[in-house]
Amino acid sequence: MRMIKVAVCDDDKQVCAKLVTIVKEYFSDIERAVWVAEFTSGSGLLKANIRFDVIFLDIDMPGLNGIQTAKKLRNWDVNSKIIYITNYGKYKSCAYQVHAFDYVEKPVRECRIFDVLKEVVHYLDNAVEKQKYAFTTEEGVVTLELDDIYYFEYMLRRVRINTAQGNYTATYSLKELYGKFNKYNFESPHKSFIINMLHIKYIKGFDILMENGVTIPLAQKRAVEFKAKFNNFLQSTFDKI
Repeated sequence: MRMIKVAVCDDDKQVCAKLVTIVKEYFSDIERAVWVAEFTSGSGLLKANIRFDVIFLDIDMPGLNGIQTAKKLRNWDVNSKIIYITNYGKYKSCAYQVHAFDYVEKPVRECRIFDVLKEVVHYLDNAVEKQKYAFTTEEGVVTLELDDIYYFEYMLRRVRINTAQGNYTATYSLKELYGKFNKYNFESPHKSFIINMLHIKYIKGFDILMENGVTIPLAQKRAVEFKAKFNNFLQSTFDKI
């Protein structure tokens, strides 16, 4: 079973430390690999630019509060399971506006955190199996999870497949690839690119910044339609969380 990545974000260092200890204890008890990262601000969590499986997030923090942090996070990470930690019951309705997985009141109790972690790990382990596809490339036949593909780029009569594992070169046409993968949230913002909307960090003007740091051009004549499709993708993904 894969390792679970957990973030704990709370401006109270004592609360942060307690949560980290509880999380590590839970995963030790179930003999499961876990990596826990600790943050004391929403901006620190965002700057880390890491796709976590689970995020324990305090709502009432100076600077960016938990709600604001989650809204920014959801611009590029729609899959992490957010668990809000707070003293303030009045924020509970706001938490669900950004599709929180659960809500835990302070002071945090070990038994409550254990219950939440049991539920979220079960959810992660039983999620729908990721789509895979075998590509014939110049490097050989490569089987890739579609979620690991950032984009396809057409150049010099070849297609470069840019992925989390590296780049591969193939002789497919973009039209062929679009026909196969459009249903998996791949869209074409420019005649030379097809991109995986899952990995869009943000769109600014006619530039699309991807999670891997690459900026892809957005053709002016495609901008309105592409942005509408991206907004629809975000909304439909939120509805499934």
